[in-house]
Amino acid sequence: MYSAEISRLNPTCFLFLVDHSTSMQNPIMGVPGNPKKAEFVADALNKVIQSLVVSASKDMEIRKYYQVGVIGYGFEVKSALGGELAERDLVWIDEMYENPLRIEDRIKKESDGAGGFIEVSTKFPVWVDAVARGQTPMCQALNKAYDLLSSWVAEHPEAYPPTLINLTDGEANDGDARVPAEQIKALETEDGNCTILTVHASSNELSHQIVFPLENKALPDHFSRVMFDVSSPLTPKMRSTAEELMGIAVEDGARGLVYNADIAGIVQALEIGTRPANLQP
Repeated sequence: MYSAEISRLNPTCFLFLVDHSTSMQNPIMGVPGNPKKAEFVADALNKVIQSLVVSASKDMEIRKYYQVGVIGYGFEVKSALGGELAERDLVWIDEMYENPLRIEDRIKKESDGAGGFIEVSTKFPVWVDAVARGQTPMCQALNKAYDLLSSWVAEHPEAYPPTLINLTDGEANDGDARVPAEQIKALETEDGNCTILTVHASSNELSHQIVFPLENKALPDHFSRVMFDVSSPLTPKMRSTAEELMGIAVEDGARGLVYNADIAGIVQALEIGTRPANLQP
């Protein structure tokens, strides 16, 4: 299971659900001066899409190894992509590369080789903008994801199964998210079931971060236990990536949930969920 080779003939799918509720205007960890959650999540998603572009780059071309979707849910539930990709729910990675919303010039710090840093201008492609308006119709977003992924697995029965990553800071206000989540997790290819990861962005400076729990006992409230139930066990590749990136032991059966994630936690969870396994050389 979870061993199918990813290639142009046998691609996989990454689908991101992004909470666009009004509370995403708050700073991460509730710390003044930290980025707003909506802005940081958008930046992190843009970096992840760029990483997927790079991993699909072979012999001077971007190969159709993945289809990628970003569904925002707040005042509406729809694709968060814009420009030439507006209204598109799933897009091949080569089309993503060719159609960013814009290319920004950004400054980043790099080592000067002598213990200091220099500022370097770099190009930053943007596919997704920050949005924070409305409530949290998570169930509606999951139902849309089910419709998309059920069609996808029917069209790609031998593929490495799709991965869904839900980035949120709140509780579904339109029902029990476990119901549509179970439907999604029941979708399968010959290689395994669809995987759901949940990344909860905290607003609480004093909150305790919980990373890939094996049981729900340590989780503090009903909502966090619902998110535990929504999330899938990590695949073997995700577990090994988590251990490599975070330097922690991750037990077999650990759930793909990072609760009260800080900036580093959001970045690490996205990389763990999207680092491709079994790519064709």
